[in-house]
Amino acid sequence: MDGFTKKRLEFDRIVDCVSQLCLSDMGRDELSAASPLLCREALVRELERVMELKNFLLEGQPLPFAALPDTRSLVRKLETLDTYLEPEELLDIHDLLQASVSLRTFMYRNRTLYPAVNEFTVQLWMEKSLQFEIKGIVDEEARVRDTASDGLLMIRRELREGRQTLRRKMERLLRRCQENNWLMEDTVAMKNGRLVLGLRVEYKYKLPGYIQDYSQSGQTVFVEPAETLELNNRLQDLELDERREVERILREMSSRIREELDNVQHNQSVMAVFDSIYARARFAVDTAGVMPALDDGRRLKIVRGFHPWLLVTHRARGEEVFPLDMELDGDEQVLVISGPNAGGKSVGMKTVGLLCCMLHHGYLVPCSESSVFPLFDDIFIGIGDEQSIENDLSTFSSHLEQIRLILASASARSLVLIDELCSGTDVEEGSAIARAVIEELLLKECKAVITTHLGELKVYAHERKGAVNGAMEFDRATLSPSFRFLKGLPGNSFAFAMMQRLGFDRGVIDRANGFLCRKSAGFELMLDDLKTVLEENRLLRERLGEERRQLECREQQIALSEAALLRRQKEMKATVSREVQKEVEHARKMIRDIVREAKASPDAHAVESARQKLHARKKQAEAEEVKAVASLEEHVDEDRTIRPGDMVRVMTTNTTGEVVSVDRDDVVVQCGTFRLSTSLKHVEKTSKTQAKKLEREVRGSKAKGWSSRSSVLESTRLDLRGLNGDEAIVEIDRFIDKLRLNRVSSAVIIHGKGTGALRMRIADFLKTHNHVEHFRLGELSEGGSGVTVIDVL
Repeated sequence: MDGFTKKRLEFDRIVDCVSQLCLSDMGRDELSAASPLLCREALVRELERVMELKNFLLEGQPLPFAALPDTRSLVRKLETLDTYLEPEELLDIHDLLQASVSLRTFMYRNRTLYPAVNEFTVQLWMEKSLQFEIKGIVDEEARVRDTASDGLLMIRRELREGRQTLRRKMERLLRRCQENNWLMEDTVAMKNGRLVLGLRVEYKYKLPGYIQDYSQSGQTVFVEPAETLELNNRLQDLELDERREVERILREMSSRIREELDNVQHNQSVMAVFDSIYARARFAVDTAGVMPALDDGRRLKIVRGFHPWLLVTHRARGEEVFPLDMELDGDEQVLVISGPNAGGKSVGMKTVGLLCCMLHHGYLVPCSESSVFPLFDDIFIGIGDEQSIENDLSTFSSHLEQIRLILASASARSLVLIDELCSGTDVEEGSAIARAVIEELLLKECKAVITTHLGELKVYAHERKGAVNGAMEFDRATLSPSFRFLKGLPGNSFAFAMMQRLGFDRGVIDRANGFLCRKSAGFELMLDDLKTVLEENRLLRERLGEERRQLECREQQIALSEAALLRRQKEMKATVSREVQKEVEHARKMIRDIVREAKASPDAHAVESARQKLHARKKQAEAEEVKAVASLEEHVDEDRTIRPGDMVRVMTTNTTGEVVSVDRDDVVVQCGTFRLSTSLKHVEKTSKTQAKKLEREVRGSKAKGWSSRSSVLESTRLDLRGLNGDEAIVEIDRFIDKLRLNRVSSAVIIHGKGTGALRMRIADFLKTHNHVEHFRLGELSEGGSGVTVIDVL
């Protein structure tokens, strides 16, 4: 992919725009020099890193470092022996190393959230000794510290004392000169690095000393008093000693850095790449960029794809940008787009090319996540709007030269974009050449998008296998383009509509229309009719698709209801069976008692009495059987649908509550003071009476648990994997009750790693629980971040 292609696709503008979002010049240069990633695995890794940093930014988190200096010139400087870094340059090295350590530490701590970025930053060099050494000799203002060495500390202490002594002497001499009115300036001045007094020129010999300078007017003479000469000399010697000691310290520190120069250079390279990834993530946030699917085949599907540069420029002007929806199957190689001028053909073609180019350079692209892009090894573009004066080529000749180079270089894994193919010459000759070019592209099995106004090319694309027509829609009612792409239909140029829109006289338009041959007019009318039919079919497909989705949703709800009903039937049958069994046992006991009584008193009266009791028990059993069957039928025939306001039992937690809302397969249930979200398949309809009965049974079982501790707690580990947040909270609350009943002070909650949502929901609940004293994530041997260890009061 050469610079011409990138410029024509306006990818260079995207790079310039994203470069402004970098933290350093290192990142900007890395971004500008980046090459397309042709390996699928490498490209996916790069896009995942950008996606994770985009999510990091959307969460509102700041980077773990404040600055990222450009240290490339400093590394080159240290590559030369006997050179040393100045304090400001040492601080830049320190900031680079500190940023590296902070970034690696932060990403490692959040490796479950940002695994791809952590995999990249884990290669950063983590040695901290150099940072501490640099900060030990250089302060925040880039001054060498007094404590950098014992010698420097003594020199600077002597310097401070000498300067104070000198200042006191100069102030005493200043007061004396003021009393004698010798001064032209009532302050102590500095000339040639020495402290002097500004005397009137006529009094220059009144004060013994050495003349250092005169004012421009010659009226003031600056005299260094002889009394301070020796002290000034001593101070100059100390300043020279200070500079030599500072230089020695800087050389020594630079040598230490030189020993680790490879590691410093490695961190510099990694941080430069990270900076470029971070800038691309910021751009993705600004343009709502996503990571689409990558197809190993040749399918291209763009859903609500926006031209990124138009998003940047039009948003600044408050103008609307229209999305592109386009799909080419694997066997559809060449797309021929036609339509009116200024209707969006070229923009649509360039949008395809720019999105593919950005994606291959590791950028998230502004489109729907349902979009699909193939992997191209190169992109070629030909636009017939340039002349080559130095090569004595016309516009059409230059256009043909571009096409020749494209045909010579393109392969089966290439994307070819040609705007207004062969439009700059005779229509018949241009159509013939254009067909030959498309045939060659089909033979090479390239993926190509071509724009044209040539009518014969539209017919050719309709008839040729592997080629397909496409059009940019034009609204005849408003005489303006709608910028909506229509696949399978050639576009009308709408030249007469454009004349009307631009305000041409009606007579001119009618005269031009009269010159149009009848065959062409019929072709244009046919295109209009086809467009109408396609639009009706599109609306019909959308309506049928929506109805099909609703029907599938309804079928799922019915299937869930039937499953719940079947389960309820089984439960009811089991309940009735148990009740009948109890009654049978009871009846057998009664019969045994009656028979025993009859045997004990064998008179006729006792036997008759026993016969009557048996007959009465038989009638009672028949009545109870009828009642049980009626009850079962009542439950079987009850309404299967669940609506807001119904009383239901949540089977996963054995709790009852009132339905608040139902959304397809999900339901929200008000259970006492809290709301629980679960799936429809986990609830069954019940009555208020049954709900109260179940609640009494649950309370009774809890009360029973107080007296029978061993039957309450089965394990000190609670596994919540597979539950949502609300279901998990109910289970945790019960688990803590059991722990307290059994006087168990510590336990483990298993929630898994996953996205971390369940872990954070559990942590929020445990923070507010009155009976949780402390909780933490598990150690590596306990299960790591997949478990939470709690201490119960």
